[in-house]
Amino acid sequence: MKKLLAALVATITLTANAFTITGAGASFPYPIYAKWAESFKADTSNTVNYQSIGSSGGIKQIDRKTVDFGASDVARTQEDLDKMGQIQFPMVMGGVVLVVNLESVTNNQIDLTITQVADIFRGKITNWKELGQGLPDMPITLAVRSDGSGTTGVFTQHLSNASAEFKQDIGVGKAVKWKSNYVGGKGNAGVAATVKQVKGTIGYVEYAYAKQNSLTTTRVNGVESSADAFKSGKWILTADTFLIVYPDGANTKHVAEFVKYCYDNDAMADALDYVPLSAEKKAATLKLLAK
Repeated sequence: MKKLLAALVATITLTANAFTITGAGASFPYPIYAKWAESFKADTSNTVNYQSIGSSGGIKQIDRKTVDFGASDVARTQEDLDKMGQIQFPMVMGGVVLVVNLESVTNNQIDLTITQVADIFRGKITNWKELGQGLPDMPITLAVRSDGSGTTGVFTQHLSNASAEFKQDIGVGKAVKWKSNYVGGKGNAGVAATVKQVKGTIGYVEYAYAKQNSLTTTRVNGVESSADAFKSGKWILTADTFLIVYPDGANTKHVAEFVKYCYDNDAMADALDYVPLSAEKKAATLKLLAK
C-alpha cells in the first residue's frame, strides 16, 4: 500500500511540474518532431505542441514571439539572427525526393539526371515522352508548395547549384515563380496528396512523406533514395533542418530539454529514415544552449 501511495504521489508531482512548449514551422521534419514529442510526453509528462506551417510561417511566428521555437529548413543568416537576437541550431538531416504519378510506372523505375530535374522544374521539359525510358506522351504537371517553404528553398538551391539555367529562370527561395503547368499544395503533406491524386504529376517531398503515402519515387543520377544514400552523400538533395530560439526566452530552457531528449533518441530518427546529427554537431548545440 505504501509503495502504491508513493508511486501515486510521484506521478502527481511529475504532472504538476510538467511544462508545455510551442513551436511552429517546417513541414520537412514534422514526422520526426511528432514522434519525438509523443515519446517525450510519455517519458516526462511534458508537452510539445508543434504546428507544421512551413518554414516561412515558423520564422514569422518566432519573430513575433508567439511560439517558443521556430523551425526552418533553410538556415537564417547570421545577420538576421543578430538583428533579432536569436540563435539557431540543427536538429536532424533529411532527404528531398522526387515523386511521380504515372500509370504502370514502378518505384525507382525512372532515372533522372539532376540536370533533367532542373529542366523539368524550369519548364524546358514539359512532356514525359521527352525523357525517353518508355514514358507516355503526356504533359508534365509540377506539384509544388503553395506556402513559403524551406523544402522549396533547399530544392531550388540544389537545382541552382546544378544548373545555371535553372538559377537564372527560377532562382533560389522559399517561394519562387514556377513557369510550367503546376498545382500547389500546402506543406509536404499537401504536395504528397497532390501527387497521389493528380495523374502526370512530379513533386518534391521529404522522404518520410513519400514512404507514408506509398508514393512512387524516382532515382536521381542513378541513385535510389534511402537513409543510407543520405548518410553517404550519394543522394545530393539533402539538408539539415533547424530550430530558432531566443536565448532569454521564457521557455528556452524547456526547449533545450526537448532538444537534448531528441538528440538522445536517434533510433526514432533512423526508423523514419532521417539522418541523426554527428556527435560533433550535437555537442556544439548543447554547448550553445548551456549558455
